[in-house]
Amino acid sequence: MPLPEPIANIAERIVTYYETKTTPPFLIYQYEPKHEYTVRRELSDLRKWLEADPRNIDCDTISLAAVFWETLEEGGQLEEIISLERAGAYEDAHLAVRQVLSARPTVADRVVERIESKQTERSAIFLYRAGALYPAHRTSTLLDELKARIDSPVTLLYPGRIEGDYGLRFMGQTEPTYGYRALIIPRGES
Repeated sequence: MPLPEPIANIAERIVTYYETKTTPPFLIYQYEPKHEYTVRRELSDLRKWLEADPRNIDCDTISLAAVFWETLEEGGQLEEIISLERAGAYEDAHLAVRQVLSARPTVADRVVERIESKQTERSAIFLYRAGALYPAHRTSTLLDELKARIDSPVTLLYPGRIEGDYGLRFMGQTEPTYGYRALIIPRGES
């Protein structure tokens, strides 16, 4: 099956890594938030392509929304956070969420645990539903923490906008972040 150019670019980088065994690529697939469901279908096609012969790359998708809710439930503050939001105390709720997400095990710890439980010699990791972390946790922080701990290609599906050459505006809402140490691959508007 032919893959759209940006998805083919991601596929090529993952396959090249397993052919050369250099540094695993950390990629950001940037797209407009309105394309969320289209991007998920593209991810499904990419997984099928990577898993097929002769590539045989095991693909693991991790929902950051699932990690987010698991963390809040285990942190024991979910009801308090819901109460704060219902009362309109959004800043207090966001602060409480930030504190829970940064406590051990952190979001990165939980993602690493999921990866390690399924990782094979030829794995590719895809992180999706990053919007669930907004505005309490920065995806740049998550990727920085993972980069030092994961030895497989990682692709973050990033709902947002590119600002300038290297800035990313998460969900089109945040101030642009310029500190990403991952290759940004824009989806385009198609």
